[in-house]
Amino acid sequence: MKVTRFDDPVQYYQKVEGYLIQHEATHCLPLGIGKALCGRKKSDANLPYLIVVHNNHTVVATAILTPPRKLILSQAIDSKSVELIAKDLAVDLQSLPGVIAPSTEAEIFVTTWQRLTGQSGELALAMRIHQLEKVKTINKASGSLRIVIESDRHLLTDWGQAFETEALGDNEPKSDHQLWFHRHLENKSLFVWQDDVVVSMAAAGGATPNGIRINAVYTPPEYRGKGYATSCVTQISQLLLNKYKYCFLFTDLANSASNHIYRKIGYSPTGNISNYSFD
Repeated sequence: MKVTRFDDPVQYYQKVEGYLIQHEATHCLPLGIGKALCGRKKSDANLPYLIVVHNNHTVVATAILTPPRKLILSQAIDSKSVELIAKDLAVDLQSLPGVIAPSTEAEIFVTTWQRLTGQSGELALAMRIHQLEKVKTINKASGSLRIVIESDRHLLTDWGQAFETEALGDNEPKSDHQLWFHRHLENKSLFVWQDDVVVSMAAAGGATPNGIRINAVYTPPEYRGKGYATSCVTQISQLLLNKYKYCFLFTDLANSASNHIYRKIGYSPTGNISNYSFD
């Protein structure tokens, strides 16, 4: 097996797309990120690490690192390929913020990385990836779906920050969330459920060749338990399925309520993803 680094995101994506798309739901993160990187200018700061392990010209694993974010690692045909990626990264780096990968590959990487660098990892979040092909009929909550507008900026910037803290345990600066809102506003990819007031939100992004991921599903505590998020995600999913073959989303394995809600809509689990943070 051989490790190859790519400087050109377009060449990288062309190399790995066929491999990743074999398990499109599991690989919706690297597919979405890889596709987005193809539009980035080469002069941009913090150029990504784009790594491919191949055996006789056949891709067996790949990883993307876009500093300062966590390493995104694919499924691996051979567990030794994960070790090779860790060894290659350790040549230039002695620390990483973490790794997000299918559970087996994540455990192998964390063990190898600790042996190579002394940096230990802790499971921050155990997740499940779900895929939807057809929306089931549900009872609609009071209110209706709409796309965000400029006047939602302050509220949804705060909600984006609250979602990240609650769901992911992260705490990025508010400026990052302002950029997040601005990007979704421009792309028309952030939605709210409005009853008398705005009560829930969800976003779409990270398009893959056949699908797109729903994320940042958030309802403030005072509006929970009324079906707002379920209705919001259901209608967004149907809108997206008018254009894409699949919708994907991640859930927290420990949150039985959200897993049940998405199954009601028609989402089916396809695999488990582990999100590790390094000290």
